[in-house]
Amino acid sequence: MDTYLFDGGRITKMEVDYEPACNEKIPLAKELAKKNPDAFHEAIEMMLQLEKQTRLGADMVSCSRVLVAICQICFDAANWNALNEYVTLLVRRRSQLKQAVVKMIQECYTYVDKTPTKEVKLKLIDTLRSVTEGKIYVEIERARLTKILADIKEADGDVAGAASVMEELQVETYGSMDKREKVELILEQMRLCLLKEDYVSTQIIAKKISIKFFDDHSQHDLKLKFYNLMIQLNRDTSFLNTSRHYQAIAEPPRKKAPVVAASESSAGSDDKKKDKDKEAEPTEPAAPEPEIELTDAQKKELTEKLVCAVLYCVLAPYDNEQSDMMAHLSKNKKLEDVPAYKEILRLFMSKELINFDTFNADFGMVLAENEMFKDSTKHGKKCISELKDRLIEHNIRIIAMYYSRLHLARMSELLNLPASRCEEYLSKLANNDTIRVKIDRPAGIIYFTTKKSPSDILNNWATDVNQLMSLVNKTCHLINKEECVYSVMCAVED
Repeated sequence: MDTYLFDGGRITKMEVDYEPACNEKIPLAKELAKKNPDAFHEAIEMMLQLEKQTRLGADMVSCSRVLVAICQICFDAANWNALNEYVTLLVRRRSQLKQAVVKMIQECYTYVDKTPTKEVKLKLIDTLRSVTEGKIYVEIERARLTKILADIKEADGDVAGAASVMEELQVETYGSMDKREKVELILEQMRLCLLKEDYVSTQIIAKKISIKFFDDHSQHDLKLKFYNLMIQLNRDTSFLNTSRHYQAIAEPPRKKAPVVAASESSAGSDDKKKDKDKEAEPTEPAAPEPEIELTDAQKKELTEKLVCAVLYCVLAPYDNEQSDMMAHLSKNKKLEDVPAYKEILRLFMSKELINFDTFNADFGMVLAENEMFKDSTKHGKKCISELKDRLIEHNIRIIAMYYSRLHLARMSELLNLPASRCEEYLSKLANNDTIRVKIDRPAGIIYFTTKKSPSDILNNWATDVNQLMSLVNKTCHLINKEECVYSVMCAVED
């Protein structure tokens, strides 16, 4: 029976079976090189002749065995220079079989951790990365070698070099690589880019990972690593995104619900009709996936992450998305375990003024215990400053809600701020289109106006016109009434 080989999409027929020759010559060459080190090149030459025969005869299995045997002979002789030389030579030979190259590269990959010195290890990695460049069928081995090289560079303190080496890999295009390993490599790229403070590249790389991948509870460790990296990326630039990341971490892992097996295709027409009737009926919502039981330490950690999500949400500038997120967080039952932070969230959601001194007296000690508000760190100082700004902005929004106009002195008294600082915050909120305000500086009066849509303006104008015409009609009626009364009185007198 003829044997065919699928090589790169082409069908290649194996002309000769060299298995008997391989069974005879491979052990002979290994024994020759092992007993007499001086006969090393003679053994390699014997294998090269056999490699040529198997390659031209398209015997992939035998060719793979020969290539692996050449590598093993070089490894047993500890001749690393010869190993690098012959790997480069064999890969570049004409009509070399791809499957044979894969077997050889996989064999050489196992030698990387067995190298005697760091220089030999780097040279072998460089050789293997050179011969695998641009070859899809050895992309997994090249990615793993690149990861080892990046680790070596990072250990030497060359973080930028390690990041640039890892960024060469387009892991998301590797179809033969397992999803988990692919995500691990992308996370490593993100970590190295963060270490060299390349935030733009980190943001681009992060978009290569689909969030749906983390729905599987078995990938929970990668989920934590991903969101921790995203927190490092966004915590100084976007408090809202940081809060969203903390919420994702605070969600406990869930088990996958059991999948109900579909009905067999051989069912009768009556069964199919019943199935259609069932589909037509309104189905009940699927039950939520059961949570995995957590230890006390894990529950405490999730509560801490939820607290961070609340604080970063409060620190985010006010907009519709931030308001919706606060409402969503307030419904979380786990906030009952931390009543102080639940009260902070309630205060920022309420339509009441927040006195800074009272707020500091009630929650100052609680917030000081959190890592976010440490005076010793740059991020802690920023969070403290942002919290003061959010308190003032919240009070200004509440004032704008209840007042149409207000003296600047009175507003300074309510906010406990100088007049100049009040104007700064009013200008900031007006520029952000949070409130609409006008300031009469000579009179010292602040006018709060609401932005009206064109339809509202037209409706008001139409209402005003209707009122005007009603007044005109009423006036005309009264005039006619007076004229009638006057004419009657004149006739009576006559």
